Amino acid sequence: MEPLLEEPQPWTWAIDRYFSISLRGSTIATELRAGTTAFLATANNFVVNAHIMSHAGLHPETSLVSGAFAAGVTCILCGMLSNLPLGLVPSVGPNVYIAYSLVGPRLFSTQQALAISATSGVCLVLLSLTPLLRIVLGLMPLSIKYGLLVGTGLLTAFIGLKSIGVVTAGEDIVALGDLNSTAFVISAASLVFTASLLYNAVTGAVLLGMLSSTLIAWIYLDDWPTKIFALQGLSFSMPNFDALSQQQAFSEIASLMLMLLFSLSGAIIGTAKMAGLLQEDGGVRGSTAVYMSSGLGTLLAAFLGTSPIFVSMSAAAGVRDGGRTGLVSLVIGVYSLLTAFVLSPLASAIPECAIAPVLVLVGVSMTGEAREIQWWNMLDALPAFLCAVFQPFTYSVSNGIYAGVAMSFILFFTTGSFLAYIPSFQKTEPRGLVEEVSAMIEHSPQQRYSSPKVVPEEEDSDVAPVRQGLIHLGLSGKQEALHLLAPWLCSPETRSRGPHEWPHDAF
Repeated sequence: MEPLLEEPQPWTWAIDRYFSISLRGSTIATELRAGTTAFLATANNFVVNAHIMSHAGLHPETSLVSGAFAAGVTCILCGMLSNLPLGLVPSVGPNVYIAYSLVGPRLFSTQQALAISATSGVCLVLLSLTPLLRIVLGLMPLSIKYGLLVGTGLLTAFIGLKSIGVVTAGEDIVALGDLNSTAFVISAASLVFTASLLYNAVTGAVLLGMLSSTLIAWIYLDDWPTKIFALQGLSFSMPNFDALSQQQAFSEIASLMLMLLFSLSGAIIGTAKMAGLLQEDGGVRGSTAVYMSSGLGTLLAAFLGTSPIFVSMSAAAGVRDGGRTGLVSLVIGVYSLLTAFVLSPLASAIPECAIAPVLVLVGVSMTGEAREIQWWNMLDALPAFLCAVFQPFTYSVSNGIYAGVAMSFILFFTTGSFLAYIPSFQKTEPRGLVEEVSAMIEHSPQQRYSSPKVVPEEEDSDVAPVRQGLIHLGLSGKQEALHLLAPWLCSPETRSRGPHEWPHDAF
């Protein structure tokens, strides 16, 4: 006689069913532990963001409270709607752009820069609800994406070194600063200590390194915080939308939105692949809800006076700890709200010498994307290189984007790459883009592709109705993006067959 299985409690059954925890091979306990691990790995972002945004004229503690609250709300929303184990926090990249590319050069005031951030959030929400999102991501050269990440990493590391006096202004633009200062010694020791922890894959390595260097700095500099815990309230900061009357504002909105799009797409795909949630066509179910949540979180963050909210790859520590569902994101959100309203005085007292090593390590992580650039292909190498070096050399993220995109566009014509789209110059039988795509669909091997919109996955039957609708909203993969273009590219005979009957290898 088989032993009777213990009937699950109603609330645990409801949580398991909503997040499809059992269907993804996980448990509630595992998801809660993974959420805690992910938060510990991302908690330093609140402090670093507050430090960077202070250079944009915002009070560090206020920015920390606002960032943690906006991240908490965004994580909860994203977890409930997307069911993906992601952590959405104010991370390095957009905050550097706002502080050092918009406010720093006095192009815009703080409130005007927040208006640009809010508008980019609205644009991201609108794009996430239309096919334009995947089309934009597909048309932008990968070299620009990788060059953007490399350049932002270099600029971030440069800012970190400058904050502790390692890099100073000199006769030859920059010079080596004082290496005998207490701040440098503490930062250098913290950098080595944190890097050693990361090498050994210690959970929360960055947070441990930051906390240890903070304690040492408090002791040696005798700069102890006046309070540790305090109930905090939110302070709203109304953006000044008069900035939208300036023509330059729209180019800055486009630059900021591209940063968010590239960061989100890369983090979503990377995390989904790690969690085993990546579909065969490269799509991620629920990604539409992530883009929408990030856009709404960015809009909320702008009105609270802090930088945009997007996916942090640091939260992938939760996936490594077994997290597979949106419950991980929900747990991160709860911890973030606790940080905002209780722990902000302690977090805002962390000195610059403890933050600088984190900025350098972030730079190391982001510049690692240089390995993805095809350095032997000048059509990719030169735009990526210009996009990367223009950022630290001109102290501007947007300048890097402009340089990279412009060079990529110019080389597209000067290298003759555009000739591939002219039938008379093709080496094979001359065929236009319409005939090319039609032939690919009609003559490729008969391996069928079933769109997630047409044939839902097994777990769809146990998904809450609201999230079920959002999963199928927008696009979920490369094939579906091309299916949208097919009415303009394919023959009438192929179009009449319908997307669910097209071969998998058609595109």
